[in-house]
Amino acid sequence: MLEENRKAQKSALFLMRPLLFCLLLSALLTLGGEALSRRGLTRAMAYVVSRPHAYLYNVMIVALTLSPALLLKRRIFYYTIVSVVWAVLHVVDMITRMLRITPFAFYDVYVFFTNLDITNSYVTLWQVGLIVALVLLGVFGLIALFRHAPRVQPQRSVAAAFMVLLASATVLCTMLYAPANDDYNDPVKGFNKGGFAYSFLRSFVDRGVDKPEEYDKEVIADIRENVEEQTAQQAPGANFIFLQMESFVDPVNFVSMGCTENPVPHFTRLKEECSTGYLRVPMIGGGTANVEFEVVTGMRLSDFGTGEYPYTTILQSETCESVAYDLKSLGYTAHAIHNNTATFYNRNLVLPMLGFDTFTSLEYMQDVTKNPLDWCRDAVLTQCILDALESTEAEDLVFAVSVQGHGKYVTSAPETPYPIQSTGIEENESLKNAFEYYINQLRDMDAFLGELTTSLAAYPEPVVLVIYGDHLPALDIEESDMRSGSLLMTEYVLWSNDGSLQKEDRDIAAYQLTAYTLGRKGISAGVMMQFHQQCWHNEDYLDALAALEYDMLYGDKYLFDGATPYHPTNMRMGVKEITAASAALRDDYVIVRGEHFTPYSTVYLKGKALDTTYVDAQMLVAKLGLLTKAEAGDQVLICQVGDEGTVLSAAGAIALETE
Repeated sequence: MLEENRKAQKSALFLMRPLLFCLLLSALLTLGGEALSRRGLTRAMAYVVSRPHAYLYNVMIVALTLSPALLLKRRIFYYTIVSVVWAVLHVVDMITRMLRITPFAFYDVYVFFTNLDITNSYVTLWQVGLIVALVLLGVFGLIALFRHAPRVQPQRSVAAAFMVLLASATVLCTMLYAPANDDYNDPVKGFNKGGFAYSFLRSFVDRGVDKPEEYDKEVIADIRENVEEQTAQQAPGANFIFLQMESFVDPVNFVSMGCTENPVPHFTRLKEECSTGYLRVPMIGGGTANVEFEVVTGMRLSDFGTGEYPYTTILQSETCESVAYDLKSLGYTAHAIHNNTATFYNRNLVLPMLGFDTFTSLEYMQDVTKNPLDWCRDAVLTQCILDALESTEAEDLVFAVSVQGHGKYVTSAPETPYPIQSTGIEENESLKNAFEYYINQLRDMDAFLGELTTSLAAYPEPVVLVIYGDHLPALDIEESDMRSGSLLMTEYVLWSNDGSLQKEDRDIAAYQLTAYTLGRKGISAGVMMQFHQQCWHNEDYLDALAALEYDMLYGDKYLFDGATPYHPTNMRMGVKEITAASAALRDDYVIVRGEHFTPYSTVYLKGKALDTTYVDAQMLVAKLGLLTKAEAGDQVLICQVGDEGTVLSAAGAIALETE
């Protein structure tokens, strides 16, 4: 009898071993992953101690992804595959946090593959080669493991029971745990609190605005009636320029990092003379398009999915009320400007859904110069903004987004010392170099602000200029390093060329900025703008805002009696028309003369792109290929082509002549 009991115990222990190994591996993967994400085992252990329930919940999630191995003979192979996937995700998260502070979410995968042209700003050629080599090595390793790893005889009934129990427990914990970890307004805090496994998977399934618990026609009608009862429509009286500055903030906001001289004297002067305050933004170190989304639409990003970029999701198929549509109802023309490529964050596709009439991207700019990281310098924006204002006789809305301050910042010492040096961080060489590079980029960007305000001061029409930083720079900083005590605070300034805006300092959120600015000039147009102007002090303000967002984009559009009044615009690329006046064949070359060409202008012959050399704004020279034949009368087309080959626009075709 005793011997039989011993055999039973051994048998039970044998059956339990695979289950215990699965749980142990999950615990180690979760702990190691958190150590990578938090850049330190000590920080990961502190997380386990301070939030053991969160850690165990993440262990359960990882265990659930590993548990199918219990049903397979090639158990080790499956464990290796899943473990590598989790390890790669954590490594990517660690690198992402180092580059931009904000954690890695599912939507970043989409953004990465749709913006491959900026990869060289973050990854060098040798690093790309190393990554490719590691991937190939990993593939060969997995093939070898598949062939040679030992096989086991699975206990499928025990494994199935364990998986059902684990899945049930995970679902139950999700129902209890997720509502208590629903605050991702600050993405860093959200991921650190919830754990990476939960937060990343949450970003995979969580998208859009949740349907309000109480949502029907009457609820939306009450919100709309409350807004309209308090609103008096005013006539327009000024041009509005919104200038979103990449990673821009006055360095005085840093607690422990200083400068040998003020790199932003113009911005400092504007803060002293004009309305200003802190601007709460939804991103840190990156995610420019999400800040842009809040300012343009008045919608609150935290009401959308975890880590979501609305530019890559709902705005691909739905139009949305925006400041462009609102001001166009008052006779304005809406212009967008960005000194980066048109396809970055799908702006060439999204801006028509937001009501913009023109979009001047890098491909349509003249006299472009680049900084050491190959980002376009912001000085080019002055003429672009003036061109937009001068393109119409009526009032204009100009939404300009800068790029010069973009990371990743240079962490090596420069050959020639920067004009402005850092102070207070000499012991951290990497941070010191990155910060010095950053503040000297700020110096250039501030010089651009001085040039722009000088030009606008002489402009013959009233102009309101809104200047703000989209997010803090991607530096190794924490909340304690900022005077605001937050990593989600930049600054804004409201300036007018006629002195019509009295100084009024106020801290606001990015989604309130447009309504606040236009309200200062007595303009109320559109439901969302009116709502912010009239209801920001209401107790149910944020709940009502979420209800409006849901109804406009995902619901039954009760606000508009069931059908949106906003339709995609036939947006024109560039405010200056690119024209071809003549095309002449000389030997193996096609010489095209015209107006407003840029380095992105490409000659097409018989539908085929030719190797084109930009001479100046009036001339292009294209070389015929070995197999390309040309003769008089052939149609020549001039297209603006982005770095990734996207044809953005085409000038009218002209007939080829021979010289």
